[in-house]
Amino acid sequence: MHLLVSLAAHGWHPAAWRVSGGAGFGGVVPFRAMVRTAEQAGLDAVLLGLPVAPGAEPAGGRSDTLRLDPLPLLGALIGAGDRIGLCAYWPCDIAEPYHVARVFATLDHLAGGRVGWIAGLAGPQALARRFQRLALPTIEPEASARMVELVDVARQLWDSWEDGSFVVDQATGTFVDPQKVHPINHEGRFFTVRGPLNVPRPVQGQPVILYRDRPSDEARGAMAASVEIVLADCATASEAKARRREWRALAARHGRMPDSLRLIVRVLPVLAATEEAAARRASALDGLLPHTQAVASPLRFVGTPQAFAAWMARWREDQACDGFDLQPAVSTTDLDLIAREVVPALRQLGIRRTEDPVATLRERLGLRVPASRFAA
Repeated sequence: MHLLVSLAAHGWHPAAWRVSGGAGFGGVVPFRAMVRTAEQAGLDAVLLGLPVAPGAEPAGGRSDTLRLDPLPLLGALIGAGDRIGLCAYWPCDIAEPYHVARVFATLDHLAGGRVGWIAGLAGPQALARRFQRLALPTIEPEASARMVELVDVARQLWDSWEDGSFVVDQATGTFVDPQKVHPINHEGRFFTVRGPLNVPRPVQGQPVILYRDRPSDEARGAMAASVEIVLADCATASEAKARRREWRALAARHGRMPDSLRLIVRVLPVLAATEEAAARRASALDGLLPHTQAVASPLRFVGTPQAFAAWMARWREDQACDGFDLQPAVSTTDLDLIAREVVPALRQLGIRRTEDPVATLRERLGLRVPASRFAA
């Protein structure tokens, strides 16, 4: 069972500042501490910058949260650990494939193969508030079609360097084997990209691609050709099981092995030493944080760390999902409880490994390294 944790979903909200002890804005420092905690607990990856639920931000152009850009934040967190995966959200609405491929290839090299890209659409409302390039497609199905093509072109660019193409042989004066670096010559509906990429093939072959599922999303069928981790909002285990079966069937239509796709369910745990104390915490948070995922998340667990571990074990036994994206209600408090009590309880149940070897994110998630499509 895979365990991921969202660290940057809430930003800094004034009410969260109160319940977390009144600590001031510390820039990247709190994130470094949380990454270390997550790595010491043996979690598989941290997720940075996932968008909040619709309606979670104030109207009228106001803002009562601080949200660091997830990409430079990811770069700053690489040195906070040497095992845990680091995944950042970059919406496809305004992105260009060459830029995406270059940035994530660079980050994957810097992190030693621990990087993932959370792809998705920010949506027309966010675009209208923050960007003026409204000539870009902002409505379905145009925006989804552009996203599908963008992801495919980025993957082609990562493949434009074969494994072993970066030679650096001083004796022969060979820097790069020209037979193993390829233009992609892509001419599509939205992009024309010659390639190749100007960064060597990523450590993982391709960074892991994550995608936040939307059941009504017109792009789901096409995105199933590329997506490896689906982040799903499900209210029940039966709903998650059906969603997992649906996504794996979509992947199979593209010639993929169904088990090459992982469904990760997003859950917000509110934890305490007793059930009563956890219920009081949940009630207090609901009153303090009316605009956070504590309200908007369709799946929330309220109880003790041991009960939470048993709850996750039941979902695993039912094959409802491949793991969970843990969204700590209060980042430091609940993440510490997850590290100190939930993960040890999962190990006692035999569903989490006891050792945490140095590995790429793909290896941690049991995903194969994709071969370059341009290799002979």
